[in-house]
Amino acid sequence: MPRVFASCLLLAACACAPARAGDFAPGGDGGTLARGVALPALGEAAVLGRGRSETRLTLDFTNEYVQEGTCAVECVTLDGETARLRFSHRVGLGARWDLAVELPWLDAGGGFLDGWIEDWHGWFGLPNGGRELAPQGRYRFRYERNGVVLLEETTGYSGLGDAQLTLGRRVGRRTLLRAMVKLPTGDERRLAGGTTGGALWLEHPLPLPARWAGYVSIGVSGNERGEVLRDLQNTEVLFGGVGVLVPLSRYVRLSAQLQAHGRLYDDSELTPFARPGLPLTLALNIGSGPRGTLDLGFQEDPSVNGSPDFAAFASLTWR
Repeated sequence: MPRVFASCLLLAACACAPARAGDFAPGGDGGTLARGVALPALGEAAVLGRGRSETRLTLDFTNEYVQEGTCAVECVTLDGETARLRFSHRVGLGARWDLAVELPWLDAGGGFLDGWIEDWHGWFGLPNGGRELAPQGRYRFRYERNGVVLLEETTGYSGLGDAQLTLGRRVGRRTLLRAMVKLPTGDERRLAGGTTGGALWLEHPLPLPARWAGYVSIGVSGNERGEVLRDLQNTEVLFGGVGVLVPLSRYVRLSAQLQAHGRLYDDSELTPFARPGLPLTLALNIGSGPRGTLDLGFQEDPSVNGSPDFAAFASLTWR
């Protein structure tokens, strides 16, 4: 993984051009139990003009670990890693409208980042949350309540996740309204989504100095009730976020985003269900070629167990 990131960085350095003002890496909650909820990537606070298009390819690795509770009452184990390759394409329709489609490919299993993440947390004095006591490379998603196992998945998955269609419209001078539909193209039985949902949200650019960029967003997600922990699911979830791009040089910017969502599940005292998600995304935004941008970064979970505790990604955008 470090070699892949270093190669991408070298590529960008060889063909760099000024980074564009409004480019944000895809953030948000990539957790396994969040795949049944329509939670869009935020940060596109402008509509593409007619005839313009934008294509993005993002590879991220999301590693999850939490083990909590007493199984005689309630206990949960979320332990696994998902490599996700997302292809998205957005086109300007004119008259203040644009349209985007996203297709994700998931490869879920035990992964390879467990030991590296333990070292990472040790370097920065961050808690491991007990992951150092668990077997490395394990894939296990289990929830038990009052002696009844309500979720048990120990076999990884490779295949499509849920596709997304997003329509955006500029309202007023700078505010953007977007609507997204999540299609059930994933396998629900294998925790790959597989449910229908939708989201509606507003995005507005922040007033910042020249060459800086930022946004603030708020919205609501509505979802059908699926079969995974059906009685605990919240069908309506509020979400929002804020992001800023800070110039470090002519070619490189620092991207920071904090995106939040309400509880995806209810009626539980365990922290993965009881706490809202609050993923923090940090990235380097690098101009690459006359029309390209490369983002390299990682994600942490300030809420502690409300969303996955670590993710790393590389995202290439071209226009």
